[in-house]
Amino acid sequence: MKIFVNGIEMYYEKYGEGRPLVLVHGNGVDHNEFKNSIWLLRKYFTVYAVDSRDHGLSSKVDELHYRDMADDMVAFMEQLDLEDVVYFGHSDGAIIGLLTAMKTDRIGLLLAGSANMTPQGAALLLRMALKAVYTVTKDPKMRLMLTEPDITPEELSTIKTPTVVIAGSKDLILEKETRLIAESIPGAKLRILEGDDHISYVVPKSRLANLILEETGIADENAGRVITPAQMETLTKSQQGEEDAVLMYKKLAAVVKDEADRKAFLRLADDEARHADVFRAYTGKMIKANPAKAILIPRLYKTIGREKLYPIIAKGEYDAAEKYKSVVPDFPEVETVMNDETHHGDAVLGLLK
Repeated sequence: MKIFVNGIEMYYEKYGEGRPLVLVHGNGVDHNEFKNSIWLLRKYFTVYAVDSRDHGLSSKVDELHYRDMADDMVAFMEQLDLEDVVYFGHSDGAIIGLLTAMKTDRIGLLLAGSANMTPQGAALLLRMALKAVYTVTKDPKMRLMLTEPDITPEELSTIKTPTVVIAGSKDLILEKETRLIAESIPGAKLRILEGDDHISYVVPKSRLANLILEETGIADENAGRVITPAQMETLTKSQQGEEDAVLMYKKLAAVVKDEADRKAFLRLADDEARHADVFRAYTGKMIKANPAKAILIPRLYKTIGREKLYPIIAKGEYDAAEKYKSVVPDFPEVETVMNDETHHGDAVLGLLK
């Protein structure tokens, strides 16, 4: 989705329901920085994963300034009428968050990950690398990090939003800079994550999601749960099957001739994606779809026709429902998946009537 704010189009993706959670990425990347955590966060929040100006699918600009980007965020929250926002920003996103918190009271909790107040707050080797890249590319994103931010402790002292200042013990941001930010914001909490670097607590797996849930006082129902190796193997295979089904139904929808069939298969693809999320909540794994069925099934549609193919697909759905019966006692959320698979088989056969 896109929204017009502060003279630019800002792209964002929205997931889940609950208290608003705004995620703002670092320099040179986009909202996909958070993809490994969104699947879990969407269970507890309405997640808004934003592309900053000149990043991702948002508008390109000739010059970048953090204070303009903060104005973008204020306008974004105002237009969507977001209140009591949990804001997590990483690196550039954290700088934007600090500046935004100075301008609006719409943020209820600010989580600032790996921010700096000035370019000198970053490691010397990083600044040297940025300068070398900018000399060759003239990329405004590189120039931004070389010349900004320019935030003072006095400005930080005006922030009244409850704030958690976060960084890794091996971060590219100097620890003394992180500590100064925390000391300058009244009542701020400081978290130095031992052993983490600039991105290790944000990108891999769902570590960021767990950090956000902890700081917002939410305990994920699966946290600390012991899953046996045999159970994990079953859950992983089930998640793989659901991921495969998403791709299969999307590819099938692209070749079917009947519009009702196309719409039905796209709906089934959406359902299968939700099913994959159920298993992912247990496994914590990001699994890519195996394209085998996505290649085979559309070909069968063209060769044997829908009358013969659809019963085959339906049987696969019924078989999956039967398989999940053994999983439900230990993992109750799978019951909804099991029931859906039966309904899917009925839906596919219903297309032939």
